[in-house]
Amino acid sequence: MLHLLRHAPQDASRFASSLRVMGPRQGLLLLEDGVYSLLPRTTALSALQLLPASVRLYALEADVVARGLPMDDVPKRVKLIDYPTFVRLCTEYDKVLSW
Repeated sequence: MLHLLRHAPQDASRFASSLRVMGPRQGLLLLEDGVYSLLPRTTALSALQLLPASVRLYALEADVVARGLPMDDVPKRVKLIDYPTFVRLCTEYDKVLSW
């Protein structure tokens, strides 16, 4: 399953719920305000880093840039992707769930 997290981590219920149901070998794509989860030294980033290594983390690069997040601070585990890759990911996972 690919989880799409569109909302800022300050929307605690969606952020926490999406992480709580995350299973092994699933993916989490941060887009729109969800990329704020990547801000350095935040509880949201700490929570993302606690996910099992089998969970793949992605972020839409255009949204990271549009929100002025420092590219150098994006964790190495997070793969920055473009729109064509976003579409490809949605077809590679058997289900897509938007938060």
